[in-house]
Amino acid sequence: MEITFDENRHRALLQTLQQLEPQNVYKASSAAAKRAMIAARTAGSRKIRQIYTMKARDINSRVTVKGTNGGAEMKIKGPMEGVKKYRSVMQKQGVFVIIKKGNRTRIPRSFTLNNSFLKREGASRFPIKGIYGPAVPQLFGNPEVVAVMA
Repeated sequence: MEITFDENRHRALLQTLQQLEPQNVYKASSAAAKRAMIAARTAGSRKIRQIYTMKARDINSRVTVKGTNGGAEMKIKGPMEGVKKYRSVMQKQGVFVIIKKGNRTRIPRSFTLNNSFLKREGASRFPIKGIYGPAVPQLFGNPEVVAVMA
């Protein structure tokens, strides 16, 4: 991320920073960087929800923002998400999933068991595997989302 200042704001910033004690400069820059990271997370989450059918709480639960010495860092981690986190519905023909808005997909040989969505692998009854969608870090890696966050 890059920050640019015009000439007048640059002078005002330098005057303000000269009035602060050195240890407070690190606190101020860390707080500003953390606010910027939180704003980037919010913008990214909003763009993800425009593209995908995932809820904000499920997205933000995978993102942590921490202030560091003079800066901030954002960590996005988590496994592949079950299709229950996306829009999914069970009908007589099987499980239908909408991961990206506007793309409804039928999962072949799928069914529900104990409130979870499963599918059969191969021609026999077993093995049975869960149905998963992309992980939150993959959603943040979408070029449209990255462009909004920068």
